[in-house]
Amino acid sequence: MTSMTETFRQALRDALASRSTVSIRNTLIASLERNPSKGEISAANKAARKIAEEGDAVLISLLPDQAGADAFVPTARGAARRASNYLTVDEKIIKELPCRVELATEKWDALIDEGMRLTQQRIESDPMLSAFLPGWKAEPRAEKRARIATETAAS
Repeated sequence: MTSMTETFRQALRDALASRSTVSIRNTLIASLERNPSKGEISAANKAARKIAEEGDAVLISLLPDQAGADAFVPTARGAARRASNYLTVDEKIIKELPCRVELATEKWDALIDEGMRLTQQRIESDPMLSAFLPGWKAEPRAEKRARIATETAAS
């Protein structure tokens, strides 16, 4: 007998095989054919984290209007402004929303760093954005890892 996490992991992998970005919650609802319980949502999120840890996709948090056709929109009040978790292999989404990356392996670092550089350029070239985000500076993932490793070694 397979565990709930393994079942959801396979359902997420199957969904990723047919689409480049999948909503974890929508995939869970389609798999169960009903609204999931909190335990099932937790197991699905754990399965998504495992997929991202293996480097097969990037776990990302998106607002419904950023996610496109597969967006999960909760019915609660203000839900259109609430982000949900997605697994994606879509390079365009990863580049355009680097600050929304929840979990990605080193395999995706170069792509995420390119997105951070593009975001930094957009902020610097837009007076409105630079006014809202004063002093925002993208730190490439590889550099951040090296800095954290040195700080840990110094401690």
